[in-house]
Amino acid sequence: MKSSDAAIRPVLRAKLLRDTGRDTETVLIEELGLSRGHVRVDIAVVNGSLNGYEIKSDRDSLRRLGPQVELYSKVLDRANLVAGGRFLSAASTVIPDWWGLIEIVRTPKALQLTTVRRAQRNPARDPRILAELLWADDALALLEERNAAKGLRGKPRRLLWDRVCDLFSVEEIAAAVRARLKARSTSQVRQ
Repeated sequence: MKSSDAAIRPVLRAKLLRDTGRDTETVLIEELGLSRGHVRVDIAVVNGSLNGYEIKSDRDSLRRLGPQVELYSKVLDRANLVAGGRFLSAASTVIPDWWGLIEIVRTPKALQLTTVRRAQRNPARDPRILAELLWADDALALLEERNAAKGLRGKPRRLLWDRVCDLFSVEEIAAAVRARLKARSTSQVRQ
């Protein structure tokens, strides 16, 4: 019997919560949109880094994996593919070596996740695509830290993101993105 995304997702979520030890500085975000929503990370873990998990159940296809890999690789600190046996070998030829690979194994009692390859640090994030995770207010606040927001209020987000990339390193942008994602997630939980 093939496992679906709906069956895998709670198992993955529970594993991630166990792995992070329910750290109060860690936030799990489901369906995190990247590149203005062109692709969505199934589950993102945000703490001192931004880690993503893409689920490919045996009911899925690998048709969208190429574009997903391309965008995930521009933003995430670490990326992981969670795949059933049907796609394991085919998918491993599509994902970069630094991506983690987690196999979905069906046992008589439950689904289990087995790490085949641990994710490594992303060697090349794209600061512009990363900056696109900042809302306009977030980008303006960041620019204000450098007294560089003058004349940019009310301007299109793309101009704000460009200016952020001019003034901040990829590490500084990544830290700001993590902080804003955590703040948004926390406020959504409170509401």
